[in-house]
Amino acid sequence: MSDDTLWNERLDEFRALGGVANNVRLGEGAFGRGLFPIDPKHPVDIFIPRYLLIPLENIVFERDELQVAGSSAASPRIRTFIERYEREFSWGPGRAETERFLHMMNELPESLKEFLATQLSLRAFFQPISPPVVQKWFFSTRVIRSFGRDVIMPIVELANHGGAARYDSLKGVSLNGTFDGEVLVRYSEPADPYEMFASWMFAPREDTAFSLPMRGEFGGKQFIIRREFNNEKMPFVPKVVVEDDRILVSHLLLGHKQFPRVPKGAFRKAMESAQLSDIDEAFDVILMLNRQRFLDLLAALDGLELPAVPMLRRLAVNQLAALSYQFGVRTL
Repeated sequence: MSDDTLWNERLDEFRALGGVANNVRLGEGAFGRGLFPIDPKHPVDIFIPRYLLIPLENIVFERDELQVAGSSAASPRIRTFIERYEREFSWGPGRAETERFLHMMNELPESLKEFLATQLSLRAFFQPISPPVVQKWFFSTRVIRSFGRDVIMPIVELANHGGAARYDSLKGVSLNGTFDGEVLVRYSEPADPYEMFASWMFAPREDTAFSLPMRGEFGGKQFIIRREFNNEKMPFVPKVVVEDDRILVSHLLLGHKQFPRVPKGAFRKAMESAQLSDIDEAFDVILMLNRQRFLDLLAALDGLELPAVPMLRRLAVNQLAALSYQFGVRTL
């Protein structure tokens, strides 16, 4: 049976269960397999009702085959649909790709793995590979937070990252819009190439860059910079907590393609209560340290011919490009 036949059968069943999938087809594009409009002149409309969103905690495996637990609130018909869909279009064809990525990362020289773990906080990629580890990584890239739970989202999960469209998870999960070519959706907001790599295992070009998690001392005060965004769409000004001689920063915007003067202005605004002697110099040092980490990664990759090297080089180049979107200052 062809993929098109299977796809149409699953869509028919999805619609029979109350899902909406209008003007959408499965295809191959610049990012591999993805979703495309049948007619680009008309909008794509995909909606997954809440009862078709299976909580990740209700997904179990038998001999590495995905099943919906009998304890799930889903009906037998819904469980059958989810298991068939996952076998034919998601977990079935996708697990090998996830496992291959993890093997590529684990084949890197020990010195490079240590650098990635300690300097770029990517230690999670280097745990021993096992079926549960592959399962965890695969579904961490395929779930969405809805009604306070991580749920798997059939059909719409096949949309690749990009563009300006965003998921709507108010009543279920929906994706709507008119697309000239491939149906693309923002996986994360905010995002930078580093975040995309750490969470989704690829590093596309992005318009923003945030600081790596790091600690340092500036002006006699200890800085602790995290990457905590609290679901903010564009957190220009980070949350800052001052504890004696410690300054805890929730996140730090370092580059923005549309607003290159904002990063330093946002840092100045956040530091108003920190009593820091030279705020601009602290920002410049943090920016320099971030650039240096990715320049060091490029140097460490030089001369290596391993499958993971091109994607790591892309990570470094794209993050450095995003970090370059900064000059001047805008008062906030």
